[in-house]
Amino acid sequence: MSRSERWLRLAGIWLTVYPSVALMSYLLEWLDVDWPLWAEILLTTAITVPLISWVSVPLIERILARRRNESRAELKRDEARDIRD
Repeated sequence: MSRSERWLRLAGIWLTVYPSVALMSYLLEWLDVDWPLWAEILLTTAITVPLISWVSVPLIERILARRRNESRAELKRDEARDIRD
């Protein structure tokens, strides 16, 4: 995976994490929820992590594969090969 592809992946994931955490923070404040910090973080991560895993990463992989004219499977195979080498 090239450096630009790594940066694209990083930026895509960050663009998922930041808005979802900020939105949850504002939502909890707006609802006037007085939970302990650990509970707020638990709720926020319970929403953010699946969003990254099931939406953001597959979308980023699809974009990267299209840029290479490959399928997502070929992209993943190349990444696995890079890790082994």
